[in-house]
Amino acid sequence: MRRLHALDALRGVAALCVVVWHWQHFFAVGGDWPDGWQRSDQPFYLLLKPLYVQGWAAVDLFFVLSGFVFFWLYGEKVRARAVAGFEFARLRFSRLYPLHFALLLVVAGLQLVFLRATGGFFIYQANDWSHFIAHLFMVENWWPRSPQSFDGPAWSVSIEVLLYCLFFVLCRLGLRRGWQMALVALAGSALLFVDEHIGRGVIGFFMGGVAFTLWERWRDGSATLSRWLMAATVTGWVTLAVLLYRDSPLLANGEGNMGFLVAFDYLLCPLTVLTLALRESVRGPSKLPLEYLGDISYATYLLHFPLQLGLALIALRLDLDSDFFMQGWVMLAFYVILIGLGALSYRFFERPLQNRLRGR
Repeated sequence: MRRLHALDALRGVAALCVVVWHWQHFFAVGGDWPDGWQRSDQPFYLLLKPLYVQGWAAVDLFFVLSGFVFFWLYGEKVRARAVAGFEFARLRFSRLYPLHFALLLVVAGLQLVFLRATGGFFIYQANDWSHFIAHLFMVENWWPRSPQSFDGPAWSVSIEVLLYCLFFVLCRLGLRRGWQMALVALAGSALLFVDEHIGRGVIGFFMGGVAFTLWERWRDGSATLSRWLMAATVTGWVTLAVLLYRDSPLLANGEGNMGFLVAFDYLLCPLTVLTLALRESVRGPSKLPLEYLGDISYATYLLHFPLQLGLALIALRLDLDSDFFMQGWVMLAFYVILIGLGALSYRFFERPLQNRLRGR
């Protein structure tokens, strides 16, 4: 199998879930967060409440998916030295850097316009030369407690690059077994207290590796195991949704809730990826309606904040306040535009530049 369509679809959905979490940015279209703003004022709140409350955690699915895919496609090749360090870096650079660099320039320009109009930056305030240079090298979140800056969601891309380096080194040193990957993931839990972003990345990526080793062992197994894992996965997500709808204290404190992070990153996310991969390998590959969202997920993820910033500038010009963006049709229109821009970026910018860089 060269591709797992269900995992592509999951990656695309996860990217769009993060956009729901960031919808709160529109409360600050005037430059400041208004007093008394409420999450419940956001569009389709009853339907999307879990994402408005905990949607930031969808990023952790990215890390687990990346770990699974990288151990699947690159793990053995890196261990066997069939892929050199320079070649590995070139492959990742050609995929990630062109769009990252282009949007860094776009956001820097738009933030300057917003600064002149309001006296402050939109959402992310650490937009100085030191952070700009860090973004140029994609290392902006490699040190503890780094603030988000410029295209803020790119923090996870920076962590991904760090994880690629760690992955390559550990595979060259012989990392192969699932229990070894689990130990690295367990070590990542200590990083949660040093830097939550780096800790989540290490845990998720190497638990993705654990999920891959289990899939490799079980993918020729029976459909019964696949059904049991699917039942456990659905139960886990339903339980999480119920707790979120009931405002359970078990999920209080957001990203500072270590209990939730441990359960989500060590159990639910790897279980979900393993279940979908195993189900597809048992039942055979199938094209999914949401699969294309996976292809454009990098673009939709990185583009959604620049699009928000651009709309904030238009709102300033037209004297629109946050109430305008709390209408359902505005959110639907935003998603249509975002997905359209993501598709255009993927077809006419990312893929052509990627092919050109790899061709050279």
